[in-house]
Amino acid sequence: TVLIPQVAMRRWLQSTLAAEYGVAANLEFLTPGEFVARALNANVPGEDDDLDAAALRWRLYAALGDAQLMAQAPMRALQSYLSGGDPIKPWALAGELASVFEKYQAWRRDWLLRWEAGADPQDPQAILWRALVQGRSYRARRIQAYLDRFEGAGKPPPHGLPSRLSAFATLNISPDVLRVMATQAR
Repeated sequence: TVLIPQVAMRRWLQSTLAAEYGVAANLEFLTPGEFVARALNANVPGEDDDLDAAALRWRLYAALGDAQLMAQAPMRALQSYLSGGDPIKPWALAGELASVFEKYQAWRRDWLLRWEAGADPQDPQAILWRALVQGRSYRARRIQAYLDRFEGAGKPPPHGLPSRLSAFATLNISPDVLRVMATQAR
């Protein structure tokens, strides 16, 4: 298994290896996100409830239309932006926020877990996040469960990970990916 930085690297690396060595077969290429997803899916329940970008967008769109949620004082700036009746604004904003929350799941797991626990009650992002998750599983929570179970000395090894992993040109990966890789290295 080869860890690559993005999907576009698969074909290039495979063709380059084949040109150099005459053949490149039985290689599996995974992005860091795919690698973590495989580790989570093999070891932590909740895959079907994960909030991906599309699910986040729809849930955010519904939350932005929730009058009670938007009436909270910290939400006034968003409410002001969305006023005027333009039907495109809530959908566009939901898409932008979904992209941000998707990145937070990979890079700011600690923020999401704190927000879910009630931290930053006046932060509009925290308010929206709490409205979105309400007891649902999501990647950051699943990563925390995985690390609690497998990270550190004396913990059992995780299941479902490749026996050998090579990393190619992975210059910018999240600390969580490194931590999941470390559980495999043990």
